Amino acid sequence: MIELRQLRYFLALAEHLHFGNAAASLHLAQPSLSRQISGLEQAMGCELVQRNSRSVSLTAAGRELQRNGAQLMAAFDSAIRASQAVARGERGELRIAFTSMVAWTGFPKLIKGFSEAYPDIDLSLHELMPAELEQSVAGGLNDICLSFRQAGHEALQYRPLHTEKLCIALPADHPLARRRNLSLGDLRDEPFILTPRNTAPALYDSIMGQCQAAGFDPQVRMYTQLQGTIVNLVAEGLGVSIVPSAMSRSNLQGIRFHALADSPQIEFGISWHPHNGNPCLASFLELLGLAAR
Repeated sequence: MIELRQLRYFLALAEHLHFGNAAASLHLAQPSLSRQISGLEQAMGCELVQRNSRSVSLTAAGRELQRNGAQLMAAFDSAIRASQAVARGERGELRIAFTSMVAWTGFPKLIKGFSEAYPDIDLSLHELMPAELEQSVAGGLNDICLSFRQAGHEALQYRPLHTEKLCIALPADHPLARRRNLSLGDLRDEPFILTPRNTAPALYDSIMGQCQAAGFDPQVRMYTQLQGTIVNLVAEGLGVSIVPSAMSRSNLQGIRFHALADSPQIEFGISWHPHNGNPCLASFLELLGLAAR
């Protein structure tokens, strides 16, 4: 059987064409190198070098092995380096699940920063319904998810990343849209468009709490899971809503946003499985200051 080290020894001899110099470059004794080359020739069943007292030259078979062997060793070395980079979390794939709303937070800058720090890691981004995010991580379909704070999947770890205030969203042509001092109580008779509680409990409870503090229970006309869908429906005049302030950065036509006085902070964060063995996840968490090597 031909050994990889025999090929390395042969390539050194083919480069130097001198047993003494080749042996020195390999930190071997010259007789040991000579035995290894002879063993390689015996295993291959052909002569690779021609020897005399003055010089060493390659046979036609030796020149062919030099060409192909050099490519083989380069590929092997590249494979080793790539595998080591994967083990260090510098190369590979990271699968990130997120809900559409986070696109209007610092999420794009976070992704850009990670891509610049780890250019050899391929990012696979999956936009999911909020209710699906944690399950996709717990089930191994994604490595991490970014979302509103949930009740928490018991198998996952969670860390907060960002907070947002809430704001009022109105159709641009709504009679209240141009009012400067708009209060939440002004919306008591308006049809609301909201995210259902089972999708984002913390967000739903905050909105309900704010409305009740203003003296009314919102009249919900329709429920939908995505904040992007909510603001589009509001822009079409189908109702009003209370949404995270990040949505005001969507630059959507046909809608106006008003700050909500005394708004609570809505939390967004990252969830991951502590037994996920993807080294790229460790790199991502380390960049966020959430984990150390």
